[in-house]
Amino acid sequence: MMKLSRPWAATGQIILFITGLSIAIPLLLVLGTSFKPANEIYAGYPWPLNPTFENYREVFDKLPFGAYLLNSAATTALRVTGQLIIALLAAYAFARYRFRGRAFVFALVLGAMMIPHQLTFLPVYLLVNKLGWFDSWAALIVPNLAMPLAVFLLRQHLLSFPRELYDAASMDGAGELRTLWSIVLPNIKPVMAALTIVLFVDCWNEYFWPLVVTETENAMTAQIGVRRFLDAERGDDLGPLMAAVTLISLPAVAVFVLFQRQIINTFVSVGIKG
Repeated sequence: MMKLSRPWAATGQIILFITGLSIAIPLLLVLGTSFKPANEIYAGYPWPLNPTFENYREVFDKLPFGAYLLNSAATTALRVTGQLIIALLAAYAFARYRFRGRAFVFALVLGAMMIPHQLTFLPVYLLVNKLGWFDSWAALIVPNLAMPLAVFLLRQHLLSFPRELYDAASMDGAGELRTLWSIVLPNIKPVMAALTIVLFVDCWNEYFWPLVVTETENAMTAQIGVRRFLDAERGDDLGPLMAAVTLISLPAVAVFVLFQRQIINTFVSVGIKG
């Protein structure tokens, strides 16, 4: 591992400290404002003198926020599960088999990673509308099941999977699905866990696609619900607004704080593999 000189190490630590503060301070201001009573919202101090849960109660009184959270949680769980299954099967095929056109197909997968969603949303939206999926969970889940980044990450890990284990499973008479389920999957649990976290955060925080394909509380996610609340109150009711922002931020922040080392290790290990 390369060791930095003391001046460069100190400079790096200062930059990281400033970057950390620039992220932490807005989060703490949002959290503090969410507990402020109405008469302290525009006070100069960042933390409430008389903390209250009144803002959180107002969020659920003024909005069907429980339905929004349910939509976010359910569609995130279903979508991430589908993404993991499809990515694992595709990565297993790319890493396990030699077939004509394999490199070309994998290049297409990599190419898909470079295309912004904004370029493909219109044809996908028209298809969703034609299928009658508008304002439904299917519209949030199905168009996003293919995740090229997940295929790429899993393939990189499976390339280094010992072929002796494949041979041993074959000699025991195990089929492909049994080999994948009983031999491969238990050995890549850390990677799957890290990938689950990355996909969860990405899906939970998604804003653009739910904004396009949802309209009512039947499918609207919490992020879009907050936007609706902001429009209804014209940005004036800051206490409940900050409470809603805190509620929808907690799952993603908690997951990342608890498992950040696993995520970093997974991406670093991908970077050093061929």
